[in-house]
Amino acid sequence: MKTVKTVSLYFKEGSSDKEYHIQLEEEPSGFVVNFQYGRVGSNLNAGTKTDSPVSLAEAEKIFAKLEKEKRAKGYSDGEKKNPFLT
Repeated sequence: MKTVKTVSLYFKEGSSDKEYHIQLEEEPSGFVVNFQYGRVGSNLNAGTKTDSPVSLAEAEKIFAKLEKEKRAKGYSDGEKKNPFLT
């Protein structure tokens, strides 16, 4: 898989210290959007927003929507600035 785009977001408020990573990746048959999330410093949960590969345009829409949702919940680029590496 080739990573086309990635974003790492962080949320810290009170005792909450979370991170959320999103990747748009190219596969032989199209594009997928994957994510990882969890408490900073712990094992992250992983998932995908695309059950099967989709077109680049569709993957970019899914990626943008997910990033917008997280930013609306208070996630930002944060102080960490340590991008998630796959």
